Amino acid sequence: MSKSQEYIDKIFSDVLTFEKEVLQVKCDEDRKEIMILMCKDICYESRIAQTVNFLKIKSLDAMDFSSVTIVLVELLLAELKSLLEEKRYTSADIDRITKDKEYLKFMYTLMSTYSRRFNSIFYKEVVNTFFELLSVADRAENVSPVVLEVINGNKKNKSLLEQHGGGQILYRPEQAWMRVKQARDDKKRKSQVFQIEIARLVRRVDELKLHISAIAAAKGLSMSDVKNVSSSLLLDMFSEDDVQLHTKKTMFSYINSGDMIDVLINTARQARSVSKTEVMKEDFKRIDEFFVKCKKTNTNSFLENRFKEYKLELELKSNRYREQRLKLQSLRNRPLDSFDVTLKKVKEAMVYNLQHL
Repeated sequence: MSKSQEYIDKIFSDVLTFEKEVLQVKCDEDRKEIMILMCKDICYESRIAQTVNFLKIKSLDAMDFSSVTIVLVELLLAELKSLLEEKRYTSADIDRITKDKEYLKFMYTLMSTYSRRFNSIFYKEVVNTFFELLSVADRAENVSPVVLEVINGNKKNKSLLEQHGGGQILYRPEQAWMRVKQARDDKKRKSQVFQIEIARLVRRVDELKLHISAIAAAKGLSMSDVKNVSSSLLLDMFSEDDVQLHTKKTMFSYINSGDMIDVLINTARQARSVSKTEVMKEDFKRIDEFFVKCKKTNTNSFLENRFKEYKLELELKSNRYREQRLKLQSLRNRPLDSFDVTLKKVKEAMVYNLQHL
């Protein structure tokens, strides 16, 4: 028996091995994550999206969930093919394996189990497309006829908003549309708060990286480096809106107190004395005063402590940035019903009624 066939026999030997190798699944949480991804694919990208997505159907009568398990198998087959390609299996071998009746039966049984255990995940994704359909309308008066069928039912199907063992949740399309609009606006507002905080953190992280690299670069400067700084370059560093010039200015601002910073001070003073306009005299006076201040503060201990402070703050801000990014992504992934109690009840009712459609 070839090694390639031994591997195939291994992954199809039991469900846990297959899940681990093909789907990288180790626990129920992993299975749920996989199911969420697959259900999104089914609702938006698969060949049956036209019959399971409220955005795509023309009538509630067009809803058809009979092929969901088959499509789950097709998606699983795609994952298996991808794995085999990574393992350098030939096209002929991949074709043989993916058409083997025993292997197909194994995968169908597995996906049937997933479908039974996590079917609510699929129906919740379907209901999310209903909320998206409501979001499409710019006004309540312009909602899709499908929305009206969901609320009022039709000759073939009852309302999907009837609660199991209770009354109907919403009766008018404007109620549903307004709930979705408010939830969407709430989600947007909360998202903007995170975006503003993230933008602020990005700016500060960039600043800290600049100052840290500037302190390190300033340590490597020599007397010849500062003597080569002309008065025109000094003026440009303090007046031009240029990233490279700003970086140079920051580096020179961390020169250690001593002879080198005196060179920059003298360059500014000489330029001021020969300047022909009051504006330029004031500019060089400002540069002179800037480096005089640096000379007073830039002791070895000050620079060493500042470097450590910046490094610590960078670590804290970077961690905070990653946390905020994750929170924003989590917020963006949250469905609209998590922002509105009534929509949550709508989803619960629709999930139950779709399961019994």
